[in-house]
Amino acid sequence: MPIRKTKLANGTRILTEAVDEVYSASIGIWVDVGSEDEQEENNGVSHCLEHMLFKGTDRRTAQDIAQEIEDVGGSLGAATSKENTCFYGRVMGDQLPVAIDLLADMIKNATLSPQDLELEREVILEEIKMYEDDPEDLSQETLLLNIWPGHPLGRPITGTCDSVSGITSEMLRQHVERFYRPESIVVSIAGKFDEQAAIDQLTGEFGSLAPGQPRQDVPAASMRQCKVIKNKDIEQAHIALATEGMSVTDDRRYQLAVLDLGLGGNMSSRLFQEVREKRGLVYTINSYRASHTHCGLFGVYAGTGPGKVGQVLELIMEEFRRVKADGLTDQEIKRAKAQLKSDLLLGLESMRNRTSRNAYGELFFGRQLSVEEICADIERVSSQEVQQLANELFRSDKLSLVVVGPAAEITGDLVLAC
Repeated sequence: MPIRKTKLANGTRILTEAVDEVYSASIGIWVDVGSEDEQEENNGVSHCLEHMLFKGTDRRTAQDIAQEIEDVGGSLGAATSKENTCFYGRVMGDQLPVAIDLLADMIKNATLSPQDLELEREVILEEIKMYEDDPEDLSQETLLLNIWPGHPLGRPITGTCDSVSGITSEMLRQHVERFYRPESIVVSIAGKFDEQAAIDQLTGEFGSLAPGQPRQDVPAASMRQCKVIKNKDIEQAHIALATEGMSVTDDRRYQLAVLDLGLGGNMSSRLFQEVREKRGLVYTINSYRASHTHCGLFGVYAGTGPGKVGQVLELIMEEFRRVKADGLTDQEIKRAKAQLKSDLLLGLESMRNRTSRNAYGELFFGRQLSVEEICADIERVSSQEVQQLANELFRSDKLSLVVVGPAAEITGDLVLAC
């Protein structure tokens, strides 16, 4: 069935996709605000607010919210990213009205009491400490902080211990007033449910929200080179390497996806085979891409012994040089395309993936990208385009490096020469 878009008079957008072959329904309510919209002094407020909406409303306690969704066999959750916040639920199709009622109540009527904030603040501070204790997370956060200094994209989504300690209930209310406006809300539902009844219920819940001020566009981040060794008393050294990427809407996004898969995105990739399978230098090594509205990055992560860092880096540089000189083979290109199309089609078996896919189409493109369109764009990627992109991205004057581990034991020349 086609994806149906309903836009309310106040700007709220509702996307519904009926899938009768399943039993469940998945709903996500996206608010177009994330850590990118914060200042240094209120860093983490979007994530804190996400937590606080589960703490109770004028009608329900936190326990009531948890019990009501579980009474019908469902679940609720939420996530904050650099650019948006999502509240989601999954239920049997005939119980979708319960999930809508709960999520709408949380978003519109959260109490945001100072007492609840003090409790939840401690939870978030423990979450921050948990990430700081994870050297892979720490390496990535240190990388972002150094390649995008002074820009919101460089700051952690959770905020810092200092910034979270300064968040007040009034700051949370101001954040709601400024960003939780109907024109910034996208509701996406997929699964087996009464489509018109869901639209009518959502219209009743969100149709009366007063429009707010237009969201200010955040300027693109300018990437700065860095080379940082962060001392941490752990067994491994964790390598985070990055170069410029591209925005989520860039026409070359599928070329980058093919390059990612061929270089380090799966078990057959060059980095996995060369560094792990042939030499046994790592347990984990992978490449990845992170795309935002105006910019992005392409990175490689690896965990290895402190005395092997230089050797692992040189092998990564060698693969960069190889793909720049010769590109990917025809078989690697074919394999990457098959993987991308398979991931797309297999993802459609998950109703939550469908809700996310539809919401992101609306948020980033203003329209839905059909499966046929995406597959055709993937198929058009040529080996020459991938090689040209590799030559553009893999340059010594664009590469940045962060290594987290026991600094005194890290050996080898940390040369980024490609």
